[in-house]
Amino acid sequence: MGFAEPLAFLFTGLFGVLILFYLWERWRRRVPVPSLLLWESVHEDTLRARRFRPDLLFLLQLLLLTCLIAGLAGPYVRGQGNAFAGGRHIFVLDTSASMQARESRSTRFDQARAQALHVLNSVQADDEVMLIGAAHVPEVLVGFTHDHQVIAQALAGAEPTDTGADISLALAFAENARQRSDLPTAVDVFTDIPRSQLSPAFRDQVTVFQAGESDDNLAIEALQIFQGRFQDYRRTRAYVLVQNFAHREGHGFLTVQLEDQIVHRSGFTIRARDSKGFVIHDFPGPGRVIAHLDVSDALAADNTAWGWIRPLTPVRVLLVSPQSSLTGELRELAAATPALQLAVVEPEKFKTEDAARADLVIFHRVVPNELPAVNALFIYPPKDNRLFPVGADATDIEVLDWDAHHAALQSLRPLAALPLQRARIIDPPSWSQVLLWSRTIDREFPLAWAGDHDGHRMACITFDLDAERLLSADNVNFFLFFMNLLGWLTPESHDAVVINTGEVQTIDAPLPLPVHVLDPRGRRTTLPPEQTTVEPSFAGAYQLSFDGTRRTLLANFFDPAESDIGRASREPPSVVAARPPRAPLPQNLRGSEYGRWLYYAAAALFLLEWLVARRVHE
Repeated sequence: MGFAEPLAFLFTGLFGVLILFYLWERWRRRVPVPSLLLWESVHEDTLRARRFRPDLLFLLQLLLLTCLIAGLAGPYVRGQGNAFAGGRHIFVLDTSASMQARESRSTRFDQARAQALHVLNSVQADDEVMLIGAAHVPEVLVGFTHDHQVIAQALAGAEPTDTGADISLALAFAENARQRSDLPTAVDVFTDIPRSQLSPAFRDQVTVFQAGESDDNLAIEALQIFQGRFQDYRRTRAYVLVQNFAHREGHGFLTVQLEDQIVHRSGFTIRARDSKGFVIHDFPGPGRVIAHLDVSDALAADNTAWGWIRPLTPVRVLLVSPQSSLTGELRELAAATPALQLAVVEPEKFKTEDAARADLVIFHRVVPNELPAVNALFIYPPKDNRLFPVGADATDIEVLDWDAHHAALQSLRPLAALPLQRARIIDPPSWSQVLLWSRTIDREFPLAWAGDHDGHRMACITFDLDAERLLSADNVNFFLFFMNLLGWLTPESHDAVVINTGEVQTIDAPLPLPVHVLDPRGRRTTLPPEQTTVEPSFAGAYQLSFDGTRRTLLANFFDPAESDIGRASREPPSVVAARPPRAPLPQNLRGSEYGRWLYYAAAALFLLEWLVARRVHE
């Protein structure tokens, strides 16, 4: 005999409340009367108000309350076949890239999977098991189940990814599942990370089965393509960083290809725990760049990297400006930049249809009556313009701050520029973002701002570039800022996008068109209609197709923590006992429960009490 909820007996204090109500109803009140003649007919026992004599109604109410409290306590009798309860196990399987490392004739992942199957075979037949895959985001591969064959099949079908692993997040997920469990639950972790490197919050709460010993690994840790927005492939440079994570000298060959054509191949020797960079140039055209290491190491996932050299895409720029030195400088710039196609028109000859034939319109010292339906750059707007009212003029000012996160200011230091001769003080529109700031004695004001308005990119430079001489050697930072701003205003259509594995990439496909994905391993999938992102888990080229349009997504695996496969220590598993249950006793520990019958009895007593109360009052 036992109780599933013994704390319910705290409600027995209601017995005292019931007695107090009973006494309060019978409490004698002092009432003055003119004569006692009429009271002689009243029975004597009803006058003894202070004496506690429970009647039938009180006993029924007391019994009703007792049944309710006992029902809440959950009485049960332990059955003969349920002397011991089944437990629960949570398997956390590391599916990160380092688990692909070769160890003798197998991989770490194979070793971890074999160990998991061994533990699975040792658990009791009635135990429940959950399987969690630990990659950059934890994934429940199989929820709690008594069918151990399902767990074995999931283990057989699992595979390591080309991403890092957040073991702490996976363990936090497992801990949450354990806290919500009604049974003793053990957490077993199958990984190549030693227990000592786990978070202290989980280190002593889990059993760790560590796999892997080798530290033999050479990896490509970076492939950077240096190509300006308006540069063609002839001036493109590539930088490849190769790192040796082993504790001994590493040797190999680096091969760089443009599609199927070899551009560079060289041998190398890198000292233990050191790195070496390679600069590649003279690419024969645009296209996909592939860097590959020909080495004999334990991990192959980080031996290949992908990049992209953009084809030259002409940008049609229309300059609306009176004759000035800036006009001549922009002509020189266009002549030296093959991707820029510049046309110049004077303000009085400008027509709206001229803007429709351009990718970008630059208004210098002139502003139209309304914003054009095309990307536009405004330079030093006139005082009397209607779109951007000028509050005042400022002279001899400096750039005091800038937004380093904006694409137009990345890798620049505007503070190195000389003081500006003159600028307009203009309040930026609500839809814009300030890029450069300055201030006068009275106020702070923007020197440049940019934003998106009605689907078109707009920017404004409030200082006079004509006076600053854009191509002057003293204003290199302003020239770079101007070129970056032009690049931001004329975004290119990407035939290929390069990201890292585990990152989320938005797909610019019109909904609800289905998007078909061909991954690097040759598997084809179709994304749900509402999904607008793709998150690559494997390194290589992904082909996205929708509505006759094709896009290429190149995913690289760059993660020094995963590539550094040598572990500081190898520790034997230290089995941690499953936690005892802290929730109410589970169903399979109770042979027979009587709470429901007590509720039925309480309902019957309530009906009986009601009938008795009616008869008493009649």
